[in-house]
Amino acid sequence: MRHAYLIMAHNEFGVLQKLVEALDDMRNDIFVHIDKKVAECPLLRTVSAGLYYIRERIDVRWGSVSQIKAEYALFEEAYRRGQGYSRYHLISGTHLPLRTQNFLHAYFAKQENFQWELLRYIYTNAYEVNMKLGRYHLFLNGYKHKVLWVRWLFSKMWHLALKIQYFFGIQRAVPPVNIKANNWVSLTDGAVGYIVRSKAEILKVFRWSFCGDEYFVPYLLQKGENRFKLRNDESFLYNDIQENANARVLGREDYKKLKESGSMFARKFSEQDMDVVNEILRTLKN
Repeated sequence: MRHAYLIMAHNEFGVLQKLVEALDDMRNDIFVHIDKKVAECPLLRTVSAGLYYIRERIDVRWGSVSQIKAEYALFEEAYRRGQGYSRYHLISGTHLPLRTQNFLHAYFAKQENFQWELLRYIYTNAYEVNMKLGRYHLFLNGYKHKVLWVRWLFSKMWHLALKIQYFFGIQRAVPPVNIKANNWVSLTDGAVGYIVRSKAEILKVFRWSFCGDEYFVPYLLQKGENRFKLRNDESFLYNDIQENANARVLGREDYKKLKESGSMFARKFSEQDMDVVNEILRTLKN
């Protein structure tokens, strides 16, 4: 029963290497997508796990459909290899496991008896769904640009385009979704196969969405002829979301809380505080 770890990364490569070390187990294969904007990809190494870089690198822009495309690049490559993985874990390069591989493989072996698709739900409502999925979200490619004046300009154009749509009543067909979840998920082979086969539909439905990566997986699995059982597993991920909708960087002062949380993974970590990263790895090894 092999696991596939699908990692999306664009920075913090010191943390990424530590993550790979923590996942380096003969029962795992690791697939890594490095954002196309990165000029020089990090040289990662494993001893026991298979390690594969995704060749189809996507220029990922926050909030846009490019995030979904990057996830598809990972899902497709892992599924194409035909290993029949029992689990596909989609995580970021700033994740770390808080449990040993023996624990994780034993935990997910129990889940296989029930074929649960594990997600971490986030509160949503009809207004948010309509705004994010029922409008044309233009100019997102520069919404989080590193140059401040470019970011300001694209933000203004994005808001103006939305105001025009609301004024004239321009509305897209809203897909029937009632679950919003972190895009970090743990899925069965059957679910990933269904997601891969549904790529054309998803890229059409979510092409102009805003943060559609938080909706497309539950949307698909809910409409999958009742073959998939979704579970909101709060123990899957410790993710401290701030008011600005970004995850808080975890530091040494959070170590005790993380250890007592009972979570399987946590994010996000940074090279600015490698003490907590190294402490977690020492704990796992011991």
